[in-house]
Amino acid sequence: MDDKSDIKKLFELGVKNFKDKNFLNASQNFEKVLEHIPEDETILENLALSYFYSNNFKKVHENIKKIISLKKLNKKNLNLIIQFYKDLNKYEDYEKIIDTSNLINSFRKLESYFFIPNFYNSSDEIEKYRKKLEKKLDLVLENPEKIELDVDSEKIDNPIFRLSYHNHNNLNINKKIVNTYRKIYPKLNQKVFSGNRNSKIKIGFISEYFTNHTIMKLFFGIMINLDFNKFEIIVFHSYKTLKSDLHSKILEAEISKNLKNIYLSSKFNENIDIIKNCNLDIIFYPDIHMSSDLYFLTYVKLAKYHLTSWGHPETTGNNNINFFLSSKLLEIDNAQIHYSEKLILSNYLPMYFYRPQISADLEDANLKRRKIYSCLQTLIKIHPDFDEIIKKILIKDKTGEILFIKDSKDILAKSLLDRLSKKGIKDLDRIKFLDRLTTEEFIQQCGKASVLLDPLYFGSGNSFHESMYYGTPTVSLPTNFLKSRIVMGAYKQMKIDDAPIVNNIDDYVEKSVELANLEENKAIDFKKYLSSQAQKNLFENKKFIKDLENIFSKITENTYF
Repeated sequence: MDDKSDIKKLFELGVKNFKDKNFLNASQNFEKVLEHIPEDETILENLALSYFYSNNFKKVHENIKKIISLKKLNKKNLNLIIQFYKDLNKYEDYEKIIDTSNLINSFRKLESYFFIPNFYNSSDEIEKYRKKLEKKLDLVLENPEKIELDVDSEKIDNPIFRLSYHNHNNLNINKKIVNTYRKIYPKLNQKVFSGNRNSKIKIGFISEYFTNHTIMKLFFGIMINLDFNKFEIIVFHSYKTLKSDLHSKILEAEISKNLKNIYLSSKFNENIDIIKNCNLDIIFYPDIHMSSDLYFLTYVKLAKYHLTSWGHPETTGNNNINFFLSSKLLEIDNAQIHYSEKLILSNYLPMYFYRPQISADLEDANLKRRKIYSCLQTLIKIHPDFDEIIKKILIKDKTGEILFIKDSKDILAKSLLDRLSKKGIKDLDRIKFLDRLTTEEFIQQCGKASVLLDPLYFGSGNSFHESMYYGTPTVSLPTNFLKSRIVMGAYKQMKIDDAPIVNNIDDYVEKSVELANLEENKAIDFKKYLSSQAQKNLFENKKFIKDLENIFSKITENTYF
């Protein structure tokens, strides 16, 4: 195929296959074109993209290295390569190209200072990258030069979300991150609030995720069950908020509950004006750190009081956030040392969680299955220390299976198996990765499991509540930090005296194997008992709403200062 027109047709076929999401065929087309023009950067770029979307990451890396070795870097493929390296957690490669390419501008350089991987092969590796991050933040803070980035067009994702999955008190590093952002984004330091007193307490709930998302499930019940005779509720959505059936419910509440919805724009200053003009008494940010779109709004005083909670259970390190709403059921006695915010402790778990609805219940035969260990969590939560639990369960229960859920690109699933293999863990064929699940499929899988494994250091929250539809027990090993204590707190609220809460890894393994091998009738009885207790004490807890109303009133009365 030496004819240029034939090569062009093959290239166009590759482009068509790519647009039609036939990525495997597209990669084959581009490989054939490459045989005739082996140093064409456009073909190499298209090949890398095709392999990326067909999950062939080895080939992605090969094509990236070829582009670099041929010195075919340009602004377009440089951005592509940087994104590949970040998605694939190729930290050293990312760092090298940032340090060596003459195409890197000051923004890209600064952006690299904030990057941290979301998967690690050891605890030592976590420590290494944390130290690198702190060192680079110090470089910015100690730099006497004035740095000014535009918060709209030069937005740098914050690393606090990923840091929270480490077994650390992140208060000091989070404060440092906040101070660094305040230095490089001058707009974050403006003083805005000058509101007037309202006849009702006026509360704005702000999130990108009031849609088919964990945050909606945790906080929707709060927003629509507050006493509208006492409170005026405005819900602010991001322009990125996805339309969905759950999102429709909050729109319908405008009629049924007299709640108001407002969509924010993509412009920082416009959003400040929109929120400021609502004259709010309290802003409730349920999930600071999760939305790159809305995160920087939390730096500006837009109401008299700012409150956050456990949608993302980590302190902000931001002195603009006044309060962190948690629970007496969740925190250790001196938990205030973990927070920059004033800690407010409800008597109950801080949510109004609706019992899930599914189309058809499992038969008892599915509820009494044995030897099925399920850890149906995002793989970002699987800390290297959890590998010891996996290893010991596989050794102790010779026929047990451990189930995880794949990530969207299968990057972390492959990385986890590779990490386990390098540690010499045997019987990896008994570790299964399920395709991504709908909410109902997830609940059904929880019901079929013999036992659920709570990840170390950052445990279950919403997923535990959904699992209580059937009552499959979760084994949990809490630390001193909120992010690992949700399951324990839920068991307390459910009034479970002998809950499977353990103190060390060996006890974790023992309890998990015990529960996974219960006699069938005992297994069903225990699940039904937990489900019944959840129905009585966990779901749709009206007592928390009353407690929260008192908390909001005390905030506006300055009782907490």
